[in-house]
Amino acid sequence: MDKLLLQDAEPYASAHRRKRRWYQVMTCLAAAVVFCTTYALILPAITLEKQCALPEHTHTEACYTSVQGDLICTQSTEPQHTHTEECYQETQDLVCGMPESTGHTHGAECYDQEGNLICGQEESEGHVHGEACCGVSKQLICGQTEEPAHQHTDACYSWNQVLTCGMEEHTHSEACTATEPEKPVFCGKEPHTHGESCRDEQGELTCGMEEHTHSEACTATEPEEPEEPVFCGKESHTHGESCRNEQGELTCTLEEHTHSLACYADPTADVETAEIWEQTFGDVTLTGDWRLDALAIARSQLGYAESTRNYAVAEDGQTRMGYTRYGAWKGDPYGGWNTLFAAFCLHYGGAENIPTDKDCSSWAAALADAFLPAQSHEAAPGELVFFDRDGDGTADWVAIVAEVTAGEEGAPSGITVIAGDADNAVQQRSYALEDPTILGYYGSLPEQAKAFTLTAQTESGITVTVTGDSASLPFPVSEITLTAAEVAEEQGQAIREQLPAEEGTEPEQRFLLDIALWHGEEEIEPVGPVTVTFSGLDTQGLYPKVYHIDTEAQEVTDMEAEKTETGDVAMVTEHFSTYAISLVAARDLSGTILADTFQAGGEYTLAGDVQTAENIGQVTITKDTTIDLNGHTLTISKDHQCFVVQYGAKLTIMDSQAPSEETVDLGGSNPYGNTASLSEDGSTLTYYITESTANGTGTTETLIKHKVPLANAGKILCKEGSDQVIKVENGGTLELKSGVLQGTGVRHIVYVDGGTLNVSGGYIVGGGSDDMPGGGIYVGSGAVRGTVNIQGGVVAANCGNFGGGIYVVGGELTISGGAVTGNGVFNGHDDDGAGIYVNSGTLKLSGNGYVTNNSKSCDCTGCPIDTNNTHGGGGIALANGSTMEMSGGYVTGNFSTLAGGGIYAGYYAGDGGVNFKMTGGTIAANCAQYGEGGGLRIGGGDNGGTYGVIRTEGKVYITNNKTLTTDDWGGGGIFVQEGGHLSVMDALITNNKAGGFGGGVGACPTGKTLIVNEDGAAIYGNEASGTQMSIGGNGKDYDRSLAQKSPVFMMNNGYQDYFCVRNSNGANEPISLVTGLMAGSGAANWKGSCDEKPVSIGRTGYAAAKYLFGLTANPDDTAKGQAVSAARVIITGNSSGVHGGGIMTNGGLILGDPKGKVVTATPELDITGTKALTKDGVRQEGLKGFQFQFQLKDSDGKVVGEATADDTTGEFTFQDIEFSQVGDYTYTLSEIKGDRTDVTYDPTVHKIQVTIAEKTISLLGVEFKSYYVSSVAVDGNVVGGSSGSGGDSQTGTFRVRFKKEEGWENLHMHVWADPNNPLTQWPGIQMNKDDTDGSYYYDLPVTGRGIYNYVFNIGSDAKKTKDITNVPYAPGKEALFDADGNVLSNTAADTGSTETGDAVGHGSNSDGSYSLVMEGDTFTNTMITQLNLQITKTDSVDAEKKLEGAKFTLKEPGTEPPVKATTGKDGIATFTGIRRGATYELRETTPPSGYMTAGPWILEVRDENATLYPATENPDGTLTQTGETGTPLTVSGTDPKVLSVTVRDISWGYKLPDTGGAGTTSYTAGGLALIFGAATLMYVHCKRRKEDEASS
Repeated sequence: MDKLLLQDAEPYASAHRRKRRWYQVMTCLAAAVVFCTTYALILPAITLEKQCALPEHTHTEACYTSVQGDLICTQSTEPQHTHTEECYQETQDLVCGMPESTGHTHGAECYDQEGNLICGQEESEGHVHGEACCGVSKQLICGQTEEPAHQHTDACYSWNQVLTCGMEEHTHSEACTATEPEKPVFCGKEPHTHGESCRDEQGELTCGMEEHTHSEACTATEPEEPEEPVFCGKESHTHGESCRNEQGELTCTLEEHTHSLACYADPTADVETAEIWEQTFGDVTLTGDWRLDALAIARSQLGYAESTRNYAVAEDGQTRMGYTRYGAWKGDPYGGWNTLFAAFCLHYGGAENIPTDKDCSSWAAALADAFLPAQSHEAAPGELVFFDRDGDGTADWVAIVAEVTAGEEGAPSGITVIAGDADNAVQQRSYALEDPTILGYYGSLPEQAKAFTLTAQTESGITVTVTGDSASLPFPVSEITLTAAEVAEEQGQAIREQLPAEEGTEPEQRFLLDIALWHGEEEIEPVGPVTVTFSGLDTQGLYPKVYHIDTEAQEVTDMEAEKTETGDVAMVTEHFSTYAISLVAARDLSGTILADTFQAGGEYTLAGDVQTAENIGQVTITKDTTIDLNGHTLTISKDHQCFVVQYGAKLTIMDSQAPSEETVDLGGSNPYGNTASLSEDGSTLTYYITESTANGTGTTETLIKHKVPLANAGKILCKEGSDQVIKVENGGTLELKSGVLQGTGVRHIVYVDGGTLNVSGGYIVGGGSDDMPGGGIYVGSGAVRGTVNIQGGVVAANCGNFGGGIYVVGGELTISGGAVTGNGVFNGHDDDGAGIYVNSGTLKLSGNGYVTNNSKSCDCTGCPIDTNNTHGGGGIALANGSTMEMSGGYVTGNFSTLAGGGIYAGYYAGDGGVNFKMTGGTIAANCAQYGEGGGLRIGGGDNGGTYGVIRTEGKVYITNNKTLTTDDWGGGGIFVQEGGHLSVMDALITNNKAGGFGGGVGACPTGKTLIVNEDGAAIYGNEASGTQMSIGGNGKDYDRSLAQKSPVFMMNNGYQDYFCVRNSNGANEPISLVTGLMAGSGAANWKGSCDEKPVSIGRTGYAAAKYLFGLTANPDDTAKGQAVSAARVIITGNSSGVHGGGIMTNGGLILGDPKGKVVTATPELDITGTKALTKDGVRQEGLKGFQFQFQLKDSDGKVVGEATADDTTGEFTFQDIEFSQVGDYTYTLSEIKGDRTDVTYDPTVHKIQVTIAEKTISLLGVEFKSYYVSSVAVDGNVVGGSSGSGGDSQTGTFRVRFKKEEGWENLHMHVWADPNNPLTQWPGIQMNKDDTDGSYYYDLPVTGRGIYNYVFNIGSDAKKTKDITNVPYAPGKEALFDADGNVLSNTAADTGSTETGDAVGHGSNSDGSYSLVMEGDTFTNTMITQLNLQITKTDSVDAEKKLEGAKFTLKEPGTEPPVKATTGKDGIATFTGIRRGATYELRETTPPSGYMTAGPWILEVRDENATLYPATENPDGTLTQTGETGTPLTVSGTDPKVLSVTVRDISWGYKLPDTGGAGTTSYTAGGLALIFGAATLMYVHCKRRKEDEASS
């Protein structure tokens, strides 16, 4: 039965077991669901869990408003693609690796007759591909990616949380809710695990990457940077307690040291040698053109930068000056290297004679001869371009032009340059051609021929060196070789027989050398002179003779070889072949010199002191003779004895024991009149040289004292009253190389009577007597003119009645070196030319020759009263048709008691005028005491006068000269006498001073001046005190009687730079004409007076005076800089006790080049108008900061100018409209319409018609053609014009205005200039009342400028002002007076450069220009109070809730684009400048997050209010109004007025719950509770089941 029961129960038991298993499964599934649900709930909390450590306020739901935003995931929810069989294409690939073939079996044909296999193939079976040979592969061809479909989740949307609780506690930012970032790794490896893609088919690893998984070591703290190494060699150490013992004494051996910036500089870093840097341009091929080659070198350096590791530290302790190769090349590797880069490129580009100074301004000075102003030069690649980047007028940066760029029309418009030290590197930069920082260009370097050296050596060791100018060779020196061979003895004997017989002695040594130049296999000759030096010869005590032997022509030439200081033998030749060198011993001289001692010629050496025999007359030199004084004295012992060098002979004087000089720098305090002297016993010579050094726009003078011991010097001494020491007759030559020619009482040291004197060294001293000229050197006037060439040596301490140092009559004197110094005259007043006097001869001064410290000094009574200055010439005097050409050299420190301290060029009386030409050199620190012309005096007279021209392509300095006169007319630098003529081109006349008038230039009564605008002068920055006048010599006192008494002339010190005066009676023609354009093309901006009328001269204008001129220049800094750059003739630092600090003329002076004797001046038209602005019908003060612009167009419609109105005054001006030819010109003036919607622009167009006429003036033989504005019409009405008179009176009205005063009615004005002839009769003219301000005015007709006096009254004596005197007037000007007799303002007293009046027609200028002032308001713009639209965005439910981020557009139909605005935190968006009477379309383009889009609307704006209507958008984007009822906008404010409207947005109506606010704890606890509860229930269930089973 039990069994049966069990059998019956079995189905139930099985069912129970199945049910239990299902319970278990379901329990596990429930646990999994609970776990997953809990984890899913806490995930957002984890992501938003706070990471910050700030005290936290736990926000509740009430604290937030969550709004679902835009979809941001960018994925589509459409079903994605799944690949099918159709997506693939099957292909069969051959995998067997065998070629298909028929195979091969050897046959008879495969063997030869001997049985050898010859087919070359192997037996093999054939192969045909089958299925086994192929593999099938599938290739995806559908082109799509298989992806599952996407379902949007919350993560796909942006969510905005807006905190609304208003609590001021911590608000979580993104940083607070950010997921903790991953730790950074520092292992430098990428994590990687090899997969299938890392291996090929054979399983070999192909990815090339290392397997790596980041460990803790990979995320360890980043290693610290190693400490920066120091190179100072010292340890950083500060003394502490451990460094001292108990007594406090320092015991440590370390030096206290703190590392500074300099300690970290590595002196070995980036250092280069020449070998290294030359490799950087090793591939550059030089062309021979230094410009292109320097540019090629520069290009190769682009990108190079100074070292940042190897540097020096500047004085400020902060600035690093990096090492550069360019500095290293110069030997100064640190510091600025802009110029050094340019020098580097020039050097390696083959340029020579280049500056290498770091100072850019010194480059500009060194290259001044080749300067090409930026305004007139068209740049070319390879040229140097200099910049003035700080605007001080001097160069401070240099670059190399790399390219000239073209503009739209193909014309050059800019340059590209390569510069060093451009941001510490070599860089390429671009500039416009008109860039104001560009000073100019240098297209050539100072001339210096490329020198060459060739060397060869003979078998016996004689070295032959050939040097010279590369131009003397027919081929490049690199292609030429030099050979030197000694001629064989058998050949030498035949050659020696051709030599002249040796003169009295057999040579000590003889050599025959065959010297040749070769170009390949061809023997060649030089094409110019070269120097040949023979070294390795023992020439001690010997004198050389070198002969050139032409074996073909059978000619022998004495090469006049010389022994050099080093004992070598040198000669100059143009031929090579055989040379014979003889070294002859000198004959010793002792005892007595006889008349025939030197009859045989040759070389002689004094073995002791010698003297001439008393019984002889002359010591004649008939053959070439050299006398070495050898430190001894040759005394001419008897009166009338001398040496005579006869025709064809040459006497050479030298002293192999020449003394050395002692020099002392005495500074510059006493630079002139320091005469040379001999000690009483004649044993010491003292002389002075005033050295002059250029320093930009001036010079600095330093007095150097020279002391020469003569006691042991070799000398020829003449103690008696001989006529001369040495006489050089026609055809004879005297060479003074060293030694002393000294006299005491001798008339001349050297008398050149038709012969030649060459001085290259030595001294000519102590000559002269009071009855003869030329104490040092006298060049006579024989049938053949004598010649003197001074290349060195000293002519000093000589005297004469003319030409104390040198006197030349009809001969030629050339000075290129040495010094003529400290010579004087005997008889004071009547003696002239203390240093040099040239009478009907020629003087050429060049090189480094000095004429210095000569003195025409006397204590006579004649000089102070010689008003005609009939004598002078402290340094040089020129007379009777003489010519002086000064291309270099120095005339410094000379003194004249009367006139011409430096040079006195020509006499008023004489046989002919003098020609003076100066193209170089310096005239500086000379002084004239009583007379005129401290530096240079150009003489005049009825003999044609002196014609002087100062013009150069280099530099000329006439500086720091002075005249001390207190009663003559002056001329500190230069004086031009009546009848004299001087032209100066490209002059800079500045920083000169005068005690009277014309600190720069002055002209006295007979002087005429023309300052032209072609290569003219820049005259500015001079000083004139206006106090010291002349005494009126010869009745010329007009400075005192006319100029000084003229109120207009004296007004505002308008005579600082220029002054001229003459008698006004009969002054009908101009005596002076001044143009407004100065050297460098800048505007002088002259202001002053012309014929007692205020005048100003524009840039292209001019003024001409008939009797009185006073001008002061006012150039701007740019014009000054241009002038300095363009200047060639520097006239600065000069001073005059009276007038004309720089130049004073009583003759003809032209500053500038009139070229073809025709000079043209062009007028300018200035147009000034006024812009008015009214607002709501009321005229505004000023323009409220608006930028109103205007344009002027010519008759072709081309814009010729634009102007902007001044914000304060409303004025706008078109300046400098130039005219270059006669004709009628028409312009239109209009306003450029702006884009302000609240302004109505004036559409008026004014028509301006201008007529240009022509006028001609002749002065100093120059025709001056000026164009002038003869007529100006505005809108058809003629308003004025200029006469173009250059100073003639202009007609117009002068407005006199009297300020409103209580009790002053019925106002009258009494006017007079001459009290004896008043303009009005008392009480005067009744004035007009101005109702606008209550003042009185009267338009007084005036002609030109002048002075009037006034008394204002009420029609009687009952009430009147005091006499108001000396009030300037001018056409178009206005003066304002008050009851106290004060001149409150007077535009006529303003001598500004732009002459403008208060009304149309009152703007004519004396320079032919015209300043048109448009009467009234030229243009009037209107505006009304601005309207703004203010939109307030709120929540539709909660009106207090302001919505941020709403975006709106406002558009007026027909305009593009729309205006945009966005609401801020206050919910407000504002549109400004709403136009009245307009209709707008208003749209909300982007609503606040979580809100629906509102609108659109149509906004209708009226004059004072507006209405907003709902609208719908049409398909074409336009809006249509949907109702008649709109929302009126509220109006608030005054200026601007605000139209306000509130737009309420509707939210989407739901929000998602916040997560993560409370953290993860609650979610985790809840989940664990569920899991624990489920487990408990399962345990209880299982326990009960077991109990049930057990009980059953």
